[in-house]
Amino acid sequence: MKITKADVFWNYGATFMRVASALVVLPLILRMLSQEDVGLWSVMIGLNSMIYLLDFGFFKTFSRAVTYVFSGAQSLEKEGFSPVEDGTPISYDLLKGLIKAMSHFYGFVSLLLLILLFTGGVWYIDTLLENFSGDVSSARVAWYSYGILLCYQFFTYYYDAALVGRGMIKRSRQIIVFSQTLHIIISSVLLISGLGIISMVIGQSAATIVNRTLARRAFYDRETKRGLATGKSNDWFGIIKRLFNTAYKSGLASMSWVFTNRMLSVIGALYIPLTLMASYGITKQITDITITLSLAWFATYYPKLTGEQIRKGVAEVKRIYIKAHIIALLIFFAATLFLFFAGTTALSYIGSSTTLLPSALIILLFGASMLEAITEISTSVLLSRNEVPHYKAQSVTAVVAVILLFAALRYTQLGVTALIIVPLAAQLVYQHWRWTTKLWRELQIKPSDYSKGLKSILTDTANICHTFKWHRIR
Repeated sequence: MKITKADVFWNYGATFMRVASALVVLPLILRMLSQEDVGLWSVMIGLNSMIYLLDFGFFKTFSRAVTYVFSGAQSLEKEGFSPVEDGTPISYDLLKGLIKAMSHFYGFVSLLLLILLFTGGVWYIDTLLENFSGDVSSARVAWYSYGILLCYQFFTYYYDAALVGRGMIKRSRQIIVFSQTLHIIISSVLLISGLGIISMVIGQSAATIVNRTLARRAFYDRETKRGLATGKSNDWFGIIKRLFNTAYKSGLASMSWVFTNRMLSVIGALYIPLTLMASYGITKQITDITITLSLAWFATYYPKLTGEQIRKGVAEVKRIYIKAHIIALLIFFAATLFLFFAGTTALSYIGSSTTLLPSALIILLFGASMLEAITEISTSVLLSRNEVPHYKAQSVTAVVAVILLFAALRYTQLGVTALIIVPLAAQLVYQHWRWTTKLWRELQIKPSDYSKGLKSILTDTANICHTFKWHRIR
């Protein structure tokens, strides 16, 4: 599987559009909405983490399986994989069964998500709006509309898994650029028109529908359609059973990340006023953007890394892993400096009614997020082998973190501080060092390897700048 500079360029372009979405829409949100509305929107974004819980690890498992199939795998194993030679043809029988397995799984679970929305979701939104001073009716419409959107996103979730797993990074990111542009335009116009919190829901809904439609068309090209038409479908249920062995372990492992990252605003809103949650929510969104930026290069090369695993390309796996570490650290360092010295000034300039967290908490939150990114890289490399050795430890981490977080919020006055230090402490006990050191030993990584990786990044950057300058001169 070949990853080109165009793939990297479009991946950063897609990441930039996600950031641009925040840079354009977020200032309007802060300017046009009250603090309570901003806090509610932060909670709604946290609701998106329900997708990660209900997916239970199948997205990464399905995406990895697609990569295996397009790399020449003739069967899918419960754990590990059978190495293949370069040039092995695609098994369209296996691919057809895999696609059916994905569509059936996500269709069933999206129905469960819809049921959950109109049962537990009713109680949750009623609790949040008990002392809400804004437009309660508009808030309810936004809440349930966003919930239905999440159900649709989940139902069509496998389109992204199939496209990225196939290695069509450039096309996938082009679709994201287009859909995010649509999201920015629609949300901004509606916010300026005074439509309120529902503006973001409408903008995101339009972008999601366009994204999924284009992704489906891109994956089912002429060659794929022809191959699938002649292929005999494997037992889709049997495929799910085989993949479940890895998927449920991956799902349990993902719970640690979900509960110690994405679900924090949902839990915190039960104990902390929405006005305070607004400051946490805005700062957290900025750190999440930084995580996305720091992992963009690694995400581009992940299908290639997975393909190298099945072909036993250890040297290339090591190179990608080290380079991903260095890029993530550099981006976090730059983002932390910018937010620490210029974040408050930027919010004042746009006339925001919501402020960032205090400087000490900003540094602590960015440090915690940086460790999340580093751990994410390490565990993703382990997952590329179709093995999940970290799932038990991460499951324990999730349970401990949630129990301690509820206790801290209920019995102490830590407030927003607890949303940062409790998950960080739970992760530092084991997760944030165990899997990175495991890979260092297995790949025999030395400090000099990081020096070489940094030199490679600087050389690549210089070449890109030189090429850009040459084109400008011409």
